[in-house]
Parts: sequence; C-alpha cells; structure tokens
Amino acid sequence: MRNRRTGALRISTRAGTLLLLAVATACGNLTPGGIGEATVAVTGNVPAPVPSSPAGVGAIREPSSTPSLDEDEDEADEAEGEVHVRFLVSLVTETGSQIGLGDGEIEVEVDLQGANEMEAVREVIPTGRYTELRLVFTEISAELDPGSLINGQPIVGGIDVELEDVSLLVTRPLDLDVGDGDSILLRIDLNAPAWLNAVDPVLLTVDESVFAGLINVVIP
Repeated sequence: MRNRRTGALRISTRAGTLLLLAVATACGNLTPGGIGEATVAVTGNVPAPVPSSPAGVGAIREPSSTPSLDEDEDEADEAEGEVHVRFLVSLVTETGSQIGLGDGEIEVEVDLQGANEMEAVREVIPTGRYTELRLVFTEISAELDPGSLINGQPIVGGIDVELEDVSLLVTRPLDLDVGDGDSILLRIDLNAPAWLNAVDPVLLTVDESVFAGLINVVIP
C-alpha cells in the first residue's frame, strides 16, 4: 500500500500569475474589470442541501436520469476511512477558454464521511462568466478502517475506482460571474458514501461511471 498521510494536499497560489494578470490588465489584454480569486476545496461527503435552497445555490448535481445510490447510503455510513484523489482542475469561460487552476496535478486525502475539508488550490483568475468546471482524475481510491461495513458486508483494505483509461474527465455546469476583487469557493464533494456502495466485493473496485455520476460541486 502507498505511504499516505491523512490530510496530505498540494496548495498552489501563484503570485507570479497575479503580477502577470495585473500587467495584462494595464495593457488592455483582459476584460475590463480586473481579476478575482478562485479557491477549490475537497471533502469526502457533504450532506444533501435542503429542498428549499434557492435555485443556483448549493450542489450542482447530475440530471435526474443519473442513477442514485442514496437508498443504500445507510450501510456506507458504517464505513470509516480516507479517500485519496489525484486530479487536474480548470474553469471554462463562456467563450470556451480553459483557465487552469494550480501548477499541475493536485493530490488530496480526506475523511470519506466528510469529517474534514482540504483546500486544494487557490488561484487568481480573470473576471468574467464561467460556465463549467472540468476535473481530470488520474487516481481515485479509498482506504477503509478495520471493522468497516459496506452493504452489510465487512470490507478490508483499499478500494479503487477503476479507470478505463489513464484519466477520467468529469465536468459540471456552472453559472458563475466573477467581478473584480471577487473571491469564490468551489467545494468538490466526492460523495464517497454513495459510490462506495457500488464496490465489487471480490475485486474491491468501483466503476468509473458510478463515481463520475455521483460527485458534486457545491457553491456556498
């Protein structure tokens, strides 16, 4: 097994990018208005938002046609451990341009039940409207504590989300306007108790489509 440390993460705040954007603004190369700041945080699980939440606030979820494992989550609540992910993250503007966040691949490990939240990256971004968040996962796994139960069965050891290729692209729609000086938070909810219920008890793997369909993005 890999040597892990709970809470391990990589945080990137590129001061040089801020200087470069400031120079570009002075030269008229950016949309008038300047720059904002985007922070991406990761948690293993966020409780579902209350139904009365205003439209556009809270979790951004897959369409209703996406399979849901919510009925089985009580069993996964008996599982304890950590979720480990590696990924790249970027924002997509309304014109289709991608703004990468961070200096490269981000690695985070969090409690699978959501007991903690880790800041993965903080980055300055141009002002404007953003319509999509893009996540490219290269590794997704869970390490369960002894005594954990999933679907009523004891599971020992590590569980991997099986990637068919070297990476898995997951996108979520946004409707986000960033003004000069604005700070935004994008919380990636890995929703681990849901997709862990789809584990193959023999192979200890989860299909990538299940994972991709169940993770959420929450905008406070």
